[in-house]
Amino acid sequence: MKKSIFISAMALFLTVGAIAQTPPANADKKQDMKDLRHDIKDVRKDRKERRKELKEGDKKEAKELAKDIKKDQKDIRKDAKDLKHDGVKHPIRRANKQIHR
Repeated sequence: MKKSIFISAMALFLTVGAIAQTPPANADKKQDMKDLRHDIKDVRKDRKERRKELKEGDKKEAKELAKDIKKDQKDIRKDAKDLKHDGVKHPIRRANKQIHR
């Protein structure tokens, strides 16, 4: 009798603990979408600066900006993959529409 009550209580405790650890999915989507928009804005800003540096003839600075653009593009692809996994269709297109130009 004591064993069955103890086992039932432990099972209930572990189940409640497992459910409590799962984060809400909606908050994750919002944060990923926000990160995606910020990364897209950073890429646009860096491209603008790179064009300016190339026009001025500063190739070293332009090369560093190109590396930064590649890093941001990698983050964009990662965020888009996460959002697709969460069920968002066309996350990059959606983020581009949400950015106010």
